[in-house]
Amino acid sequence: MNVMFKLSKIMLLTMFVFSIYLQHANAKKLVIAHRGASGYIPEHTFSGAVMAYALGADYLELDVVMTKDGHLIVMHDLTLDATTNVEDVFPGRKNKKGKYNVIDLNLNEIKLLKIHERSSRQTTDAYFPSRFPIEAQIFEVPTLDEMILLVKGLSQSFGRNMGLYIELKAPEIHRKHNLDPAKSLLNILNQHGYQDATDPIFIQSFDSETLKSLRFEHKTRLRLIQLIGENQWKLSATDFTYLKSKNGMKEVSQYADGIGPWMNQVVTEIDFTGKIQITDLVENARQYDLLIHPYTFRKDRLPSYVSSFEELLNVFFNEVQVDGIFTDFPDLVVDYLEKNRKY
Repeated sequence: MNVMFKLSKIMLLTMFVFSIYLQHANAKKLVIAHRGASGYIPEHTFSGAVMAYALGADYLELDVVMTKDGHLIVMHDLTLDATTNVEDVFPGRKNKKGKYNVIDLNLNEIKLLKIHERSSRQTTDAYFPSRFPIEAQIFEVPTLDEMILLVKGLSQSFGRNMGLYIELKAPEIHRKHNLDPAKSLLNILNQHGYQDATDPIFIQSFDSETLKSLRFEHKTRLRLIQLIGENQWKLSATDFTYLKSKNGMKEVSQYADGIGPWMNQVVTEIDFTGKIQITDLVENARQYDLLIHPYTFRKDRLPSYVSSFEELLNVFFNEVQVDGIFTDFPDLVVDYLEKNRKY
């Protein structure tokens, strides 16, 4: 009797997980433009956002950090060195570590800067040499409010909505400076009419405590995504090793709608037989009906187990069945999904 009961439980659980798998397999796959169309235009620029829209992206990913006077700007790094001409504009304003912090400048000062293609950490050479010329310093630093107005304007002009996918960068560091980017973000989104789970927006963060605060203290109904990193990256006090476990995914499901894992945390390799090695993270997430949006898919940074960008997309969309991906090349993903669309 006990054996039959246990077998019944296992069968019911298997059927439940499989039904979730089919649900995600048949749902529309999201193309998330990583920092805009950043494979073609420097990241987090108005031009990059317009191009992402023109190339058919479903969502525009925007990283936000705060200025000294409490304005949210669209910028990936907490420092300005790698993507702006800050050293030319403000010589002598480096911090003790030899860097220029966003949080040390006010918005008026930030607006004097120009964005260029990302440089490498070791040199001033371009991080992606085949992309936009790094010498071209012609792009303005956008505020979040300005970027939202641009995206909503494009949606109205052309009749197709492009959603927002906003990451709160290092909220715990901002709090040490008596700044609250999460509260400021919700205020701005509320002003623009983003309030409900059905609105075309996601908020993501590596910091689990910030996401819990958004859900339980601020009572937001907006969709939240728990980004998954590695503990050695030191992005947050969050224990990512624990979060990747079954118990961790259960906890995530209580405050978030999905996860944003590093792609190497989802697929490790393709073995000599051609079989894809998918980690337990996928099954753990699916058991709690969490969306899976891995990062970052680049045609000029392929993992060793594939020889082409299309092969990489096939692995994640057809084998793993992820719900969407972050990519620097939204047009290539849009074209792939259109070509492989199942009627």
